[in-house]
Amino acid sequence: VSQSRYNVELGFRGKWKFLKWDVTGFYLKYNNRLGTPAQTDSSGNLNIFRTNIGNSRTAGIEFFLQGDFSLGKKASLSLFTSTSFIDARYQGATIKSGIENVSVDGNKVESVPSWITRNGFTIKYSAISFSALYSYTSESFADALNTITPSASGATGLVPAYQILDLNLAICLTEKIKLQVNANNVLDAHYFTKRPQFYPGPGIWSSDGRTFSGTVSIKI
Repeated sequence: VSQSRYNVELGFRGKWKFLKWDVTGFYLKYNNRLGTPAQTDSSGNLNIFRTNIGNSRTAGIEFFLQGDFSLGKKASLSLFTSTSFIDARYQGATIKSGIENVSVDGNKVESVPSWITRNGFTIKYSAISFSALYSYTSESFADALNTITPSASGATGLVPAYQILDLNLAICLTEKIKLQVNANNVLDAHYFTKRPQFYPGPGIWSSDGRTFSGTVSIKI
C-alpha cells in the first residue's frame, strides 16, 4: 500500500494605506488514498480489506482583506473578511457500497465544505471596544458516496450549512483593569459540523447554543 501527495501554493500579500490583504491559491493532489473496498474469495465469501481506492485533488483559494479607518482622535473602525473556496473531488476512486464496489469519480471529498467565510468589524471609542463576527460554512457530505438523506444511525447524510454571529464588548476601566463580555451564537443557531462514524458513536456532534461569558483582566 503506497501513497503520495504533493501541494502547490501561490500567494500575494500586501499593504496599501489603510488596507492590507493576503491571497493564496493552492492545489493538492492525493494519490492512492486508503479505503475499504469489498472483495469476495474463491468460496464467494465477502471480505473487506484496507487498500488503495483511488486519487483525489483539492483546489482552492483563500482570501483575507482588512481595512482600518480613523474616525477621529478617539475613534477607529476596522473591517475584515477571511474567505475560502475549496473544491475537493475524487478521481478514479472506487469504494464499498453495501456488498458492491461503486465508482465515486467526481464526487466531493467528505467533510470539505465549498465555502467558509468569517466577516466582522471592531469599532473603538476611547476605552470602549465593540466587535461583531459573522461566520458561514456551506454544506458538506459525510461520506464519499455523497449521501444526502441521513441514514438511520445518522453517520451518513448531508451536513447542512450554518451561520453564527458572535459579539464582544470590552471596556478598559483603568490602565490595569479591563472588563470583557462575550455573546457567542447570539441568534441561537442549531447546527452540527460533522457526522462521526466511530467514537463516541455514529450520529451527529451538536454544537453549543447561545452562550454568554465575562472576564476581568488585571495587570499587576
